[in-house]
Amino acid sequence: MDTSEHHNERIGKTMALRNQDFDENDEHTVQATKRSRITIDISPELRRRIKLAAIENDLSISEYVGQILEEAVPDEVSTTQRQRHQIPDDFLEQVYRVREQVIRDSKGELFEDSTEMIRQMREERTRQLTGES
Repeated sequence: MDTSEHHNERIGKTMALRNQDFDENDEHTVQATKRSRITIDISPELRRRIKLAAIENDLSISEYVGQILEEAVPDEVSTTQRQRHQIPDDFLEQVYRVREQVIRDSKGELFEDSTEMIRQMREERTRQLTGES
């Protein structure tokens, strides 16, 4: 066996070993094939920092940013669960108690319309600024 045949045989064995290390049904392999591209604009400084951080973690920029996004962005299930958060049974009772307390403290008098008060204060401030007062 000459040197090149021996080298080719070694590479073949190495490749066979590497292929054995990966199961085609491996979850990571399946996820890696189902990827989509996203493009964002960032400053050169931020890109440099991301690149350095990726290198420090022995990752590609794509892998590094992907990990950050996986940690930061909630799963769809958790966002759906948050939207369906139920109000505790005693919450409305507490609201009604506070409402009754406010009515008692104000002796049943209605509050002034704050929009009218704000409009009047703006007019007064405008007169002050223009020297009309």
